[in-house]
Amino acid sequence: IGPVIMVLPFHHPSEPLLGAENHRKLEDSDYFVDSDGNAYQPYSLSWRYLGLFIDCDSEENRRRRLDDGDNACQRKVLWAAYRDAEYSGGSIGEYSFYDRKTDSWDSSSCRPKWNIFRRRCQRLDCHEAGTEFELVGVFKETDGLYDWTEQLFKHHGYCLWDGDKENESGESGDSGSKDDEEEENSDYNFMQNMQGSWIYGCTQIDYSDDDGNALYVDTKPQSGGDMTYGVYADADCSTESSLTWSDVISQNSNSGDYVTADSIDRWNDLLSDYKVCQPCRAYNRVATNEGGSQQSNDSGLEDEEDGEDGEGAREQWGFNCYDDAGYQNCNQCYKFETQTDMEQASTDDLELATQQGTILAVTVDGITYGSGYYHGSGHIRHVVLRTMTALLWAGALAGLAYYYCAKVRKRRRVGNGDMKKKLTDDATAPGDQEDGAGYGLCDDNALGRTLTDPKKNYADSSSAARDKEELLAQIEERDAKLAQQEQLIQQLQLKLDSYKSIPVVEGFSPTLGQGTSERQLLPPLQSRASQISPTLDQGASERQSSRSQRNGEYQYPDEGTSDRKVTEDENRKTRKGEAHEPAMKEHLTGS
Repeated sequence: IGPVIMVLPFHHPSEPLLGAENHRKLEDSDYFVDSDGNAYQPYSLSWRYLGLFIDCDSEENRRRRLDDGDNACQRKVLWAAYRDAEYSGGSIGEYSFYDRKTDSWDSSSCRPKWNIFRRRCQRLDCHEAGTEFELVGVFKETDGLYDWTEQLFKHHGYCLWDGDKENESGESGDSGSKDDEEEENSDYNFMQNMQGSWIYGCTQIDYSDDDGNALYVDTKPQSGGDMTYGVYADADCSTESSLTWSDVISQNSNSGDYVTADSIDRWNDLLSDYKVCQPCRAYNRVATNEGGSQQSNDSGLEDEEDGEDGEGAREQWGFNCYDDAGYQNCNQCYKFETQTDMEQASTDDLELATQQGTILAVTVDGITYGSGYYHGSGHIRHVVLRTMTALLWAGALAGLAYYYCAKVRKRRRVGNGDMKKKLTDDATAPGDQEDGAGYGLCDDNALGRTLTDPKKNYADSSSAARDKEELLAQIEERDAKLAQQEQLIQQLQLKLDSYKSIPVVEGFSPTLGQGTSERQLLPPLQSRASQISPTLDQGASERQSSRSQRNGEYQYPDEGTSDRKVTEDENRKTRKGEAHEPAMKEHLTGS
């Protein structure tokens, strides 16, 4: 295949005429208004580029071909607009921006700079799946790339790609003042040159395939919103050839006249700045002056349109964009609406673009079209950092809850210990008595052991009350038994007294019968008396203990000793009983 010569019959369309019908204010917009028809504040609006798709069969394209003789398969641009419902009037100073070059979020524009409690510093993240920004609509540019890129580059792109430009006079930026090296390194100048030399529309080239068939070139949409040149075998640029753009360049001896693959890669890379969420209002990444902060939010001057064409007032923090067309802080979304052939995208458009696999993901009415959101490595770090922060907060809250519960349990244990003391007869020394788990009630380490071993927890207040009721019931039952024993003892005592009143006759007893002597009667009576005396003593002692228990003075018996402690009253009663026992025995024996 010999050298080829590119034939470019396409002529770039001129700037649309700016007649009276073209000069509209933002409140005249059909798209960027609420349900009541009120225009959204420009700084609350943002947008992102989704990609291109090829439309060959729509009624619109068939009508275009009949009217203009244009090719049927149009390359259409899709982009989405969003609104920040929480916008509070901070203009550019209210947002941080994603920087692709550093793969991080840049919050240097957040204002007030040194007052973190007053500034909002919301991430402009409408390009992420979990964004809280509200979708305003998805729009398409039906007339291809030229008008759309021409409007974007000279306004918003001028300040975004060469954001270090400073022009406080409000005049148009003069890139011609730069030297040759700066010109070559300028992203804006590169994109402007590419935009001027890009092939728009299906264009035949003086190059044929192996069978001698004519070939055509047009924009070829790629996945993720990228694009390149496609080589086609028909005049509608709908059927791709087996040859690629790289094949065409490699066979051309004058390759300097063609857009190279490296240039296309750089073109796509810089367009990726708009795959990331950007404000509709053009801005400068570097503050052109710091005096703007003295312009307060009073009357909202920083958000007003300057009469017509989407120009804005000075930005209150000094992030002013003086673009290549002479505008100050131009509203890019408004420019798309008024200076391009913009329409609202239909469901059929989104489904067709999704089928072709060339646009980024966008969710409309709960349905996601396209595939993949634009994420740099900074997004992954942000997700990991956000997850770790959430886990740390969760751990801190869990620790506070654990500390609070420990204090509550400790107070309950102290209350239960006091109740137990009231049920004891003779309180033991602190730390000496062991609870059911084997720990001292006043042991300093009891808290940790109790929390780590649930089997060793103290009973709560309700269980302690039940224990006390059961203990009192047992005491009452024992009191009843003691009362019965006391009645039996009284009966025996009365019977014994009756024996004392009977006259004793030698050899005769009325009760025992004749022939029974008093000496014969004495041994059984002495044995019965020895049994009665301890019973009297024990009954008195138990009655005294029962009265103490009912008064809340009961003390659990000490398991370490077999000697029972007796009170002073019991000792006196015991001594008194022992003193009376010889007299009673002497009376019974007659000695």
